Amino acid sequence: MLIPAQPERVRVARHRYDDNSRIFVAAFLRFFQRVCRLHMDLFDGDVGLVVVAGAVALANLEARMRDPAFRKAFSSIDTEIGIDQQRGCNALSVAESTGLPRETVRRKINQLIKMGILARRGSGDYVVQPGILQSGPFAALFRDLADETTRLVNECLDDEILAAR
Repeated sequence: MLIPAQPERVRVARHRYDDNSRIFVAAFLRFFQRVCRLHMDLFDGDVGLVVVAGAVALANLEARMRDPAFRKAFSSIDTEIGIDQQRGCNALSVAESTGLPRETVRRKINQLIKMGILARRGSGDYVVQPGILQSGPFAALFRDLADETTRLVNECLDDEILAAR
């Protein structure tokens, strides 16, 4: 029985970063502005909402994504993660991770709850609202973010800032 060959993984490494660092900065800033714009369209033009929602999402899932079984079960954005499958976080941890004042974080969290993006699981325990990431606007956002990331990497490869090996 023949075992199918595993596809060779392509790795990206810094190539001529020092020679092209200004070109990288310009490419990254274009990428960052496009990504911010995509988010702001979905978050009522408030970048603070983007930062807080992202921090809650990371706090809820980052540790769990290191578990191979969880990662396999929930690797696709199309798979909904229920309230009980999220770790939850509080406003203080979000404030510490973002550098935003705790009162600002609390206001943003309450606004995100009203928008249906976050849910309050208990007193001071916040999670991403199940199903919100699978909704049309967020699904489109993630596709656009993947496209923008691919565009950045390709620009860096074209400009010899990064090299595939």
